[in-house]
Amino acid sequence: MTEDHLVRVNKLDAEGRLIIAYPARLIWQRGGARLVEGIFNIEDMAVGKVWFRRGDHILEWYSTEHRYNLLQVHEQDSKQLKAWYCNICLPAVFTEGEICWLDLALDLLVYPDGSMELLDQDEFASLVLDRQTRAECWRALQDVLGLFKNNSLPFQEGC
Repeated sequence: MTEDHLVRVNKLDAEGRLIIAYPARLIWQRGGARLVEGIFNIEDMAVGKVWFRRGDHILEWYSTEHRYNLLQVHEQDSKQLKAWYCNICLPAVFTEGEICWLDLALDLLVYPDGSMELLDQDEFASLVLDRQTRAECWRALQDVLGLFKNNSLPFQEGC
């Protein structure tokens, strides 16, 4: 099933404050997962060894069941893969026209060659989180690492 309409993606900080909101095209939705396509529309920025630039295309996978979301970043209008950016977060909340997710700071950047960088550990450590939430975040990171190890990322149409 292919959907062809826009949804608004709302990224919130750990305290529930809006960080950024932007439109994205819904590609598919199945059960508790949605895949959307967005376009990077903020100032260019370097993260790890990658430059994210205005106009980069991003496939974004969100789930109401998992404590992570996955972004597959492509160089502007080309098919050239730049990186995967994986956010550890609370499960997403879906409404008819929106995806809301609460970022818990811990991120994994995965390069096309398979090398990885764990980002924002200091920011994650400074968040006021209970022991269970913190442990669930580390388990979510292990789940994401398993997706890459098993080459089972959910970006293809059939997922």
